[in-house]
Amino acid sequence: MILELVLAVHTIVAALWTGATVLIAGAVIPAARAEAITAEGLSLIATRFRYLTIGSVLLLLFSGGHLAGTLYTFETLQGSGRGHLVLAMVVLWLVLAHLAVFGYRRLAETSSEQSVEKTAADAQPWFMAGSVVSVLLLIMAGLL
Repeated sequence: MILELVLAVHTIVAALWTGATVLIAGAVIPAARAEAITAEGLSLIATRFRYLTIGSVLLLLFSGGHLAGTLYTFETLQGSGRGHLVLAMVVLWLVLAHLAVFGYRRLAETSSEQSVEKTAADAQPWFMAGSVVSVLLLIMAGLL
């Protein structure tokens, strides 16, 4: 019962974080580059994404740690295909966390001397890379 609950929370949080990353890359940044979003709006979106990222990283760390500790041993993590997928997901999770932080920092740098368009252009590569990593993580999770 607890294992199923932890797995459900883990999956939902991962999907929310992935969805937010893809949404920012696919909708928010293009809108900001077209100057359809104000600097205040972009800052608000960046702050909300920051909170989602922090919460997601912590929840995924604890729930993923519990799942790995319950479902796998050291030997099965290192010696099986499913174990290799789990280890690859941990690496991609760390990459995504870093990409999200760097993307957020670029997005939150909107100032009076820098246009919203320039800010969005600076953040775009980080969020595009984060979107690719997010989708790869979901694909790998589906393989498990």
